[in-house]
Amino acid sequence: MIDGVSSATTVSSTSSTTSSDTSGLTSSSSELGKDDFLLLLVTQLQNQDPLNPTDNTEFVAQLAQFSSLEGIKNMEETMTTVASGISDMQKWSLSDLIDNEVKFESSAFDYSGEPVTIEYSLGSNAASATVSIYDANGNLVKSVDAGALNSGDYELNWDGTDSSGAASAGGTYTINIAAVDSNGETVDVSTFVTGKVTSVTYGSDGAEINAGNIILTQDDILEVY
Repeated sequence: MIDGVSSATTVSSTSSTTSSDTSGLTSSSSELGKDDFLLLLVTQLQNQDPLNPTDNTEFVAQLAQFSSLEGIKNMEETMTTVASGISDMQKWSLSDLIDNEVKFESSAFDYSGEPVTIEYSLGSNAASATVSIYDANGNLVKSVDAGALNSGDYELNWDGTDSSGAASAGGTYTINIAAVDSNGETVDVSTFVTGKVTSVTYGSDGAEINAGNIILTQDDILEVY
């Protein structure tokens, strides 16, 4: 196609109409579409030197370029349509999460009067570990000395009572597990909770999933029950 543009440019000095048409195309857009490509090809044929016409091989090659350009454009449009369809399917599939329990990594969890099971994982051995639960205002509700723990996965069941044995009100609580090794260094601890999905909201930043009054994204969900 570069050859075609070159030929059209060569004859522009002898054809004011051709010069006006092609310059209008190049100035109106920085990219050549398939219509621009075809117009330049036709212009080249109209203004070729009768004594030295365009070689058939070159002409066929340019037609092949045109066909390839049109195919790529059609493929782009098809992929855009497919991507839009996949996005819509994902939205509907997330709606299926409603009323299901999901597991996610979080230190916050919802308490509604029923016992809560919290999973946690230690990255290395701990010489001592303390489990503390706080209410939404940051007040300490209960603290338990878990003692020495090896690295691995554990479960903690909280019945909703505070340190005095009184029942706690429903709401959002936070768990904190402070663990140190034999050298007094902090041990990495990850906590995992579950919550029932009550709604899925779609916004400009993607889907927001409400699970136990904790707002999640699709990537936050580890398991579905």
